[in-house]
Amino acid sequence: MSRGPVPIVLTRGGLVPVALLAGAFALYSTGARPLLIVGAALLGGFGGAFSLIVHELGHVRAARRLPGVRPARVSLIWMGAVTQFEGAYRNGREQARVALGGPLASFTFALGLVFCVALPMPRPLQYGCFGLALLNVAIGFLTLIPVHPLDGYKLIIGLVWCVAGGEARARRIVRRVGLGCIALDVSATSYVLVERPVIGAFVVLLGAVAYGQKHLCARLLASRTGWTSQKILNSWYSSSRNQAQSGPE
Repeated sequence: MSRGPVPIVLTRGGLVPVALLAGAFALYSTGARPLLIVGAALLGGFGGAFSLIVHELGHVRAARRLPGVRPARVSLIWMGAVTQFEGAYRNGREQARVALGGPLASFTFALGLVFCVALPMPRPLQYGCFGLALLNVAIGFLTLIPVHPLDGYKLIIGLVWCVAGGEARARRIVRRVGLGCIALDVSATSYVLVERPVIGAFVVLLGAVAYGQKHLCARLLASRTGWTSQKILNSWYSSSRNQAQSGPE
C-alpha cells in the first residue's frame, strides 16, 4: 500500500477489519436510503482502516524520536493493525512513550473529527464524521487495556520498569501480578456472564481476541524473521527487541 520510509502492508487477513467496520457502519444506517447505506459502508471500511493506520502511525511518530528503536513496517492484519519495530528501548520511559503514541493519535484524530462535525456540511456526512470519532475513541480506550500485546500492557511494563530499575524484573512483576489476578478475573467474568450475558460475552470476546492476536502477531513476525512463533513469544517476555505495538485487535 505504501513504500515510504515506513511501509504500510496489507496482509492476507487485512481485509477482515475493513469488512467488519464497513458492515458495522452499514448496520447502524439500517432504515436509510440504499445510497446512504452504501456510503456508510464505504466510510466505515476505508475510514476505519485509515483510523487503524493513524493509530499505528502514532507509535511510529513516537519511536522516531528515540535513538535505539526503528519502525520497520505497519501492517493491517485480521483483527486490526500492528507496527513492527527493530532495536531496543533504553529505559521504561521510552517504552511507555511509544505505547502511548497510538492512543494519543486516536484521541487527537477523534477530536479533529468532532470539530469537523461542527462545520457546515450535509447531515449524513456529519453523522459519518461523528461515527468515525466514536470509533477512534473506542480504539484509543480498547488498546489501553493492560493485556498483551495491547498498548496498555506495554505501558504498564514501561512504568513498572521505571520503578523496578530493569525490564526483565518489570516483566516478572507484571507476570506474577497477572497470574494472581486470573482467579479473580475468571470469577468476575462468570458472575457477569450469569447476571449480564451480553456484557459477559463481550468481555470473553475481548479476552479471546487479545489471546488470538498475541499468537497471530507472533506468527506474522515469524514469517518475516524466520524465527519460530514460540521463540518470538519468549522474546517478548525477555527482551525489548523486535517488539510489535498493536491496535484494537
